[in-house]
Amino acid sequence: MEEIEGKKNKFPLNPNNIIINRKDEYLDKVEKRSTQLFLIAKNDNLEVIKQHITADKTFQIAAGEENSFELFYILEGTVASEDEKITLAAGDSITAKSGEEEKYFKTLTEVTLLYISSTPIFASEQKKINELLALNEQIADKDTETHDHCDRLQRLSRLTAKELDLSEEKLFNLGYASFLHDIGKAKVPKSLLQKPGRLTESEWEIMKKHAKWGKTILLERFSNKYFEQVAEIIYQHHERYDGQGYPQGLKGDEILIEAQILTVVDAYDAMVYERPYQRALTRKEALAEIKREKGKQFAPRAVEAFLKAEKKFVGQS
Repeated sequence: MEEIEGKKNKFPLNPNNIIINRKDEYLDKVEKRSTQLFLIAKNDNLEVIKQHITADKTFQIAAGEENSFELFYILEGTVASEDEKITLAAGDSITAKSGEEEKYFKTLTEVTLLYISSTPIFASEQKKINELLALNEQIADKDTETHDHCDRLQRLSRLTAKELDLSEEKLFNLGYASFLHDIGKAKVPKSLLQKPGRLTESEWEIMKKHAKWGKTILLERFSNKYFEQVAEIIYQHHERYDGQGYPQGLKGDEILIEAQILTVVDAYDAMVYERPYQRALTRKEALAEIKREKGKQFAPRAVEAFLKAEKKFVGQS
């Protein structure tokens, strides 16, 4: 054991108490398409995490347990507050204390944060992300088109929502809902999902239950209150503006705006990509069908926003 001599005292230096992590060495990590979390250091009362978030994404800040706090220190990139009145860049930080309402920020560029929490959160975040990915993979195993379909929906739904100037909170919820909207199909027999012809009436009744099953699965897996709205969007994504949809027969603005958007985007994507039960339409044919159903199947404002967003989406693809 070495000793370091100070002005008044000698301090023991125990090599076992010093941990050195090289540039790409972490205690643990978890990754998904838009974000990566790297656990750098931890003890019973503190976790230090490096988080990378891609551009044009919404993230939530909220301290959890009583007397807890979270600090987000920006290492690289730029973020903005929900109302865009505050822009933060490298060297700036955000602190959240328990008892405060959650706040939403959006990444204007790719962003790297140093995330310090007074309560253990990495394991729960890791579990949440892994469970979300596992849920989606369950559907992908039954329906090979689902993975790419959900990715496209997530991107196009966000573009549509931004045309309507929806809040960052709604964008956050819609992002999860569009990624997970079909998780209820995990309970639908594979034979129905892959059936090449039209479903019988009894088969269709089973298929229609996936919206309710999706809500149930999500709420069973995640007790976090933030997923309640996500679950409701999933539950409503097959409702129609004219009230002829399912499972509740909601109409007009009884349907959440996030679900109105998801309904249009989901229908469009289903039309332009080949399915076991129907040929793919051309983009022109699909857009014409969307316009025909404006005010019937689809909410007018969702259609107008979608038509603008779709042009941008095609330009980005």
